[in-house]
Amino acid sequence: MIKARIVLDEQRDFVGFHISGHAGYKKLGNDIVCAGVSTLVYTFLGSVMDLVDDPYVSEIDEKAAVFRFRFAKKPSQEGTLLFRSLLLGLNQMEDGYGGYLSIAYYLKSNGKYMKKTNYQEV
Repeated sequence: MIKARIVLDEQRDFVGFHISGHAGYKKLGNDIVCAGVSTLVYTFLGSVMDLVDDPYVSEIDEKAAVFRFRFAKKPSQEGTLLFRSLLLGLNQMEDGYGGYLSIAYYLKSNGKYMKKTNYQEV
């Protein structure tokens, strides 16, 4: 299963994500869920690099199937829009392939992160 952890700060601004795992929908190389998530993430990263000036830190380990991303400071409106677009795509994939992709939200509160199972809880 692919696990997507979405991180929000105390103001409920999106600040980063950690996505890991393999979907297991089909064999590696033929897995449309893994391919879909990878496409969304790579498009997001390319868009942040080319379309906005928001500083960020990212890590990609394709062999381990791990994507990490964090804005270095509060993102611009454009950066937030790109992040929301990524979430829209991930949520649509979760709706169609929920047994292969799960999304959890982590909201920072009083210096600690509290897990929420869906965006409406945030």
